[in-house]
Amino acid sequence: MTQITRLQPDCPPDAHKVIREPENKLNALIAVRLEDEEIEKYGAADTAEVMALMSATPNIICSSKCADALRAQAEAAEIKPNFIRVSQNDACILYPDGAQSEQIKFYDLAGNYLNFKGFLSLLSEKCIISVDTLSMLILRSISTVYPWDKLLAGDFVRQYLKACENLNAKDRELLTDIRYGRVSSDIKQKEPSAYQFLRLERKLFLQYPSDD
Repeated sequence: MTQITRLQPDCPPDAHKVIREPENKLNALIAVRLEDEEIEKYGAADTAEVMALMSATPNIICSSKCADALRAQAEAAEIKPNFIRVSQNDACILYPDGAQSEQIKFYDLAGNYLNFKGFLSLLSEKCIISVDTLSMLILRSISTVYPWDKLLAGDFVRQYLKACENLNAKDRELLTDIRYGRVSSDIKQKEPSAYQFLRLERKLFLQYPSDD
């Protein structure tokens, strides 16, 4: 198994809560849309490790085949994944203990970064929002900032959209390979567009961790 880098945040999860109470209510859940091709390319063990970067209890949208593969690796990766069952505009959460949530409004935004122009407007709504694995850490971090500073979260959304605008298919593949530890992250000189995305991801991931 490739060694997945688990970066250590510079700030504790509750760093922004010490100063004041949150200004904005966060009701949305973020779910990672995981395609069969990704788990087939990188393997279930490494994919589970990557899901652990998102959360100890990641919400995952995937095929039943992928779900079974991740369940088999969950203990080793120290995660308890929740799987999302989608039905048109609604979805429900399937918990590890077999329990199932009520139907919740579902927004399928994964796959096109332009869909996230209105990301902040959805965070106060009780809903599930899909994100792709490439963007999951950036968007999770933005959702962590949102309750405490909506203006700053909006600035990060704009930075995210700009970083995505400059990515091509090669950049996306490179960034995914970096995530899975397949190649070095030292790309500042050779791959400037991919580097801008990676720099934003690591800046947000290290400064604004989730409190899970």
